[in-house]
Amino acid sequence: MRLRFVALLIAALCAGTFSSAVNAQTPAPTPTPIVLPTMPPSQAVNPYVKMGIDLITGVLREQIANSKNTANGQVTYFHRFEMEVRTGTNAYRVVHLHQGTRIEPLGGNITAGQRVSVNGQGQPDGSLAADDIVIQQ
Repeated sequence: MRLRFVALLIAALCAGTFSSAVNAQTPAPTPTPIVLPTMPPSQAVNPYVKMGIDLITGVLREQIANSKNTANGQVTYFHRFEMEVRTGTNAYRVVHLHQGTRIEPLGGNITAGQRVSVNGQGQPDGSLAADDIVIQQ
């Protein structure tokens, strides 16, 4: 009985190593490149269209720069000088409070579930050092 068990165990282990060796040799498929639409270089662009494109690009760049220093969303965690704000679906931002952080309305208490708007300085780790917090009603 014991001999059969050992033989089956060895056979199963050998079968597993051979199948993993075959799978390891299969190369990954190369991704197909995504072709983005562009304007032909020889085609002149209407100055009004170019002005509109530049305006939209400027607005988007400004919003990206501002998003580094702001966070709007729902508080998921708050304890003394640490807070976490859910800014979107599966997107969270850690907020560090300090002595002098203004919380409006004055005297308001921050609790989990409240909606807040936070302004401050973005940190290299992606967190936000809060200067102003507005509790939205």
